[in-house]
Amino acid sequence: VIAMDIDAAGLPFLKGLQPPAGSKTVAELQEIVEYAEVPFLIKGVMTVKGARKALEAGAAGIVVSNHGGRVLDGVPAEALPAIADAVRDQMVILVDGGIRSGVDVCKALALGADAVLLARPYVTAVYGGGAEGVALLTQKLKGELEDTMAMCGVHSLKEITREILF
Repeated sequence: VIAMDIDAAGLPFLKGLQPPAGSKTVAELQEIVEYAEVPFLIKGVMTVKGARKALEAGAAGIVVSNHGGRVLDGVPAEALPAIADAVRDQMVILVDGGIRSGVDVCKALALGADAVLLARPYVTAVYGGGAEGVALLTQKLKGELEDTMAMCGVHSLKEITREILF
């Protein structure tokens, strides 16, 4: 799998660079997807329109993301249900952005993600504690997710649906 980050394209420090950062047409995305010759993910999708463009371009999946939770806070949770409704069962939907706990993981799955990305917390764990830090963070997240699922009355990841939130 290859992924391309598009959520940074609007950052001020990228303006004016060569090659230029910015939005891509479906045809431009399709050219990139086809060139990769492997399943391709587009990271940084924040709208239903963007998800449909990625699908039309042939992406295998998307990452609903707001640049790791540092930009446009709240967008993944607000946008995810509509995006999931639009492209569910047609492509993989991952989510990234401010997810820091097992409760956050459960919410993201309930809102329509197939899985979540937790890169930043793991970077901190690696630098702070190496392999032991990673193991501790993994156990913490797993325990929080299991506790959340138990409190919501679900026994498997497949049972996590929007109904547990509303």
